[in-house]
Amino acid sequence: MRAEKAYAVEEIGRLIDATSSLILTTFSGLDSTRMNTLRRIVGEKSGRYFVVKNRTFAIAAKEHGQEELSGLLKGQVGIVFDENDSLDLVKAVVGFGKQNEELSVLGGFFKGGVRSAGEMLAIAAMPPKAVAAAELVGVIAGPVSEIVQVLSEVVQSFIFIIRSIGEEKERSCSE
Repeated sequence: MRAEKAYAVEEIGRLIDATSSLILTTFSGLDSTRMNTLRRIVGEKSGRYFVVKNRTFAIAAKEHGQEELSGLLKGQVGIVFDENDSLDLVKAVVGFGKQNEELSVLGGFFKGGVRSAGEMLAIAAMPPKAVAAAELVGVIAGPVSEIVQVLSEVVQSFIFIIRSIGEEKERSCSE
């Protein structure tokens, strides 16, 4: 292997090891202005975007235990490396792809597993953590508030019965 290729494989391998998620994309036909915009967006989310030769990436992926990713490589490939495992970065890349049809997601590695293009798109469609937490609280709070309401009605009924019994006894004692 030539020295430049060996260095590229080593660098990509280092990035694979350092990253907690990555996104494989195609970018055929994306002009330099939009490519720079994509790099800026990715950089704002603490990611890095590289164009890599498929063979070079496949060798690095194999050497670093991510051989499954090689099966996702098709055409010209750009790779987003993310050290933060950020849902925001996945959303940003998928959103950019929706606005620029030349870029599409091929798949990636997210939350400990290799993901298909469809899975990455589904991940991007997930609500932010705060919204998901609020929805969960709503799901949990709904039945709890209903239980509280039912228990309150039971207590009110019990109090009504006790009062009725007390009033009945008062009437029977007065007679």
